[in-house]
Amino acid sequence: MAAQDLKFVRWLVTLAKNSPWLFIAIGLHVIIAAVMSVMYIHHEMQKSNETATQIAVSASREAQEVIQPPEEIDRKKIPENEVQAELVTYEEETTFVPTEEVEEDLYQDLGDPTGADDGAEAFTGGTSIGVGSGGHYGTGNPSAFASRRAATSTRTKKGRPPKGATTGTEEAVLEGLRWLVRHQNEDGSWGIDTLASHCKGNTPCVAPETQLVPHYNEGLTGLALLAFLGQGISIGSKIEIVDTAMGKRYSAGEVVKKGVRWLLDRQRENGALSDPEAPYAMYSQALATMAVCEAYGISRNRELKRPAQKAVDFVVAAQKLNPEGAPWGWRYFSRQVLDDKLAAGGIDQATHSSLVREVDISVTTWVVMALKSAQLVGLDVPVEAMNGALAYAEYATGKEGLVGYLSPYGAGEVIGGPGDNFTYHTGTMSALGMLVRTFVRHDLEDPFLDLASKHLVKDMPSVSKDKLSIDYYYWYYATLALNQFDGPDSPRKGSGKYWDNWNKALIESILPLQNASKARDVCTRGGWLDSDRWGGYTGHSLYSTAINVLTLQVYYRYENAFGAR
Repeated sequence: MAAQDLKFVRWLVTLAKNSPWLFIAIGLHVIIAAVMSVMYIHHEMQKSNETATQIAVSASREAQEVIQPPEEIDRKKIPENEVQAELVTYEEETTFVPTEEVEEDLYQDLGDPTGADDGAEAFTGGTSIGVGSGGHYGTGNPSAFASRRAATSTRTKKGRPPKGATTGTEEAVLEGLRWLVRHQNEDGSWGIDTLASHCKGNTPCVAPETQLVPHYNEGLTGLALLAFLGQGISIGSKIEIVDTAMGKRYSAGEVVKKGVRWLLDRQRENGALSDPEAPYAMYSQALATMAVCEAYGISRNRELKRPAQKAVDFVVAAQKLNPEGAPWGWRYFSRQVLDDKLAAGGIDQATHSSLVREVDISVTTWVVMALKSAQLVGLDVPVEAMNGALAYAEYATGKEGLVGYLSPYGAGEVIGGPGDNFTYHTGTMSALGMLVRTFVRHDLEDPFLDLASKHLVKDMPSVSKDKLSIDYYYWYYATLALNQFDGPDSPRKGSGKYWDNWNKALIESILPLQNASKARDVCTRGGWLDSDRWGGYTGHSLYSTAINVLTLQVYYRYENAFGAR
């Protein structure tokens, strides 16, 4: 060590001995400075890390937004069963989503009823005859089933109603479904004898002259189920229906599931879904069979396939034979059941001979629709059965587009019934003849179709002052027949000639007849309570409401049987 350095060290030692407080003060200042330096450096490093993290997250989000393609909405897909949604009309839209839970008022409709149409394409199709992936737009590629836009998230605005439908008709359908839900029995059925038990106040939905008999409950349950199935609602759907009249919420899928289960629990070993010896038995069998087939078609639930096929087999075995022994049409009683009763001594030969050849165009058409549904969902339907129905429809055809109820000799004649005081519309049988030809042969050039259409438009839907012109049955079948032959999706050149005026008259007639009460806890809201010519057979309002819902679903339920426009 140099002499100068040694001298400096000795000086520090002497200073420390003589002034120790000075050295202590200096040491403390050094320690404090070091601590403060460490704290400052740590703080600056933390700020630097936070900034880097924020940048990294921001860059990741931006990259994610770039790489992720926009979600495409399949508007022709059946709503997934696991997705919970609520059935609303096209015009309803949720515009406010609360940030915290609020008490829900189930007496109020959702959304803004004046919301503008965003022009989005609606789900199309439905179930049953000719429905396919293109639904009412008509792709020409028939498939067993497809779903219209029955419901979606309540936060999603509805699309444009199908061609011919209006927001008024869609609202009427929803109100009709609410009425049906309100009057369903706990066991899943709908019935004339139990209808009044669901009514409140002094305005029951059952007309005083109604015969409260359970003979038609299977058929009425099938008819009611078809109204829900036409919305694309099946046994597993999570769609909800809020009954704003009663302030209650229902699972639409459970409504259908309970109804189908009730029918299947009543199925006999021979496949019959109702008592085959009850009055007008084949009406109930056809409607119940159609409902079970459509429920299977939408859900593809394997447990439904076997009972649906058994019901179809019963219907096929019920078909009557013509004098040459070939398949023909149907009427009230099954040919197979009559044969079995004769063999067992339950009826004599004269009674058997009288009943075994009876056929009519009304029952035959309902059966054709049920069998067509069965075909489209992949069930086994003999070609001979459909061809026999077509042969009978052609046999029953008279002149100038008229069809007879039993034979061509009765074409244009008045058919009696419990509503004989109502106006009889001779075009009713013509519409039935059109549909059998449409769904079995698919021949757009068949001259009968044009002749029958001309006859129908001479007798448009209308409501007379005494209301005796009402005929829901005629309106349903004529609407369906004209929509197929001349509606917006028909490939027929110049289509709309008959359909446009008919559709306008229909809407002007059918919508005002629906009960539009806005009072709370009133069971009549949404139902059609005025009777028609045929309602005396089936309990008036139950039959009327279900069939009118079916009429207003014609716009999107059936793909055009003649192919795409």
